[in-house]
Amino acid sequence: MTDSHAPPTPDSEPPVFRLVLREAPVPHDSSAASVPIPRAGALRQSAEADTLSATPATPGERSASPQAEAPGRGLPQPGLRNTEHENEPGAEPASASESERFRSPPTAVGPSTAWASRLTVAALVAIAALVVVVPLRASSTFLTDVTQLTAFCLVFAGLWLLTHRMGLLSVGHGALTGVGAYAALHAVNDFGLPPMLMPLAGFAAGCAVGALLGIPALRLPKAYLALLTLSAAVAFPIVLRQLDGPLPVTLDGEFIAPGWTGIAPNDEHIWEFWVVVAWVAVAFWLLHGLLTGPIGRALIATRDEPTAAAAFGVSVYRLRLAGVSLSSGLAGLAGGLMLVPVNFNDQSLYPEELSIKLFALTIAFASTAIGGSRLIMTVPAATVLVLLPVWLVDRPGWVTQGGWIGFVKSEFFLYAALLLVAAYARSRRARAVRSYDA
Repeated sequence: MTDSHAPPTPDSEPPVFRLVLREAPVPHDSSAASVPIPRAGALRQSAEADTLSATPATPGERSASPQAEAPGRGLPQPGLRNTEHENEPGAEPASASESERFRSPPTAVGPSTAWASRLTVAALVAIAALVVVVPLRASSTFLTDVTQLTAFCLVFAGLWLLTHRMGLLSVGHGALTGVGAYAALHAVNDFGLPPMLMPLAGFAAGCAVGALLGIPALRLPKAYLALLTLSAAVAFPIVLRQLDGPLPVTLDGEFIAPGWTGIAPNDEHIWEFWVVVAWVAVAFWLLHGLLTGPIGRALIATRDEPTAAAAFGVSVYRLRLAGVSLSSGLAGLAGGLMLVPVNFNDQSLYPEELSIKLFALTIAFASTAIGGSRLIMTVPAATVLVLLPVWLVDRPGWVTQGGWIGFVKSEFFLYAALLLVAAYARSRRARAVRSYDA
């Protein structure tokens, strides 16, 4: 009869206890320091397999064969590496296939990922074809509108960065666009900057003004940034009128196409379009690279869990200030590019209604399936902003009708309808997500 209070002998140890002892962590200076320790479920499964596969042995056999002391000890353990005789003289090193087992398996590329990459390549090819073909076929007036549309994509990219990636609100990006245009024009007229480099002056001015607005606003609740930028949008036309006067200021520079392009002197609008497209493409490429790296993930962390991000060493205030400055710089860069097709600047181009439209379209297209949370939303948003007024002007009988018919056909009513549709689509998506989680 066995004493229940006696210490357990090696023969009476439970299999799980023996496996835990055998796979306990080892010092870092040991050759077995890299041995992975399985989870508790794996320990239990391995111990049960050892117990089932072990054959009972007599005490004499156990003493004659020390390897049989633990059932299943000599059997290879799944996911474990035998390092007992690895460092003995003459021992063969572990094979490459054995070491590969401890690495994480490569991620398989599914059909959806392959199709997404193919669609991306097809979209880029289509955009490149349009960039080459459309300027050669379109009229100068329509191409000027498309050039402005392309520049406005940068403004929407800055607003998308601020609202979607950072969770902040700005109702003054129209004024920041005007700041960039003013700085770019005077950098050429007063300081002799080459016209091809004037968008850089607009970018620098936008970053500086955005930082000045963000330094006090980001220390307060998020609504203060929206209020401060709205105040800037209202005050900017008045300030610009005091600086430049009521008349438009003309740019002292031209965008003449080089001889190797084969563009005629009277077709300079084609070269201007390609210049703006090149600037926007480089800006989007740099922005995409920035947001897909550690900085982009840190911005999302400051939006969702600022306390946890600060605990991990992220300076939430400085990162948000840098994000606000970059968003404003993109608007300033767009303002500098808008001077390329028109070659003048005027305070009437940047009313406070422009900032409200920019904010409304960003909220609408970033919340629906059209673009949904991606930079592609800048294209439909800029298309509505630029081409909807042109479409309404070309149809004078559409908006001159009185009563409710004229109100329904007005531009601001169409904006309100678009926002209502976006809000309805977002509520349906949220309801679907809640029902799926339940």
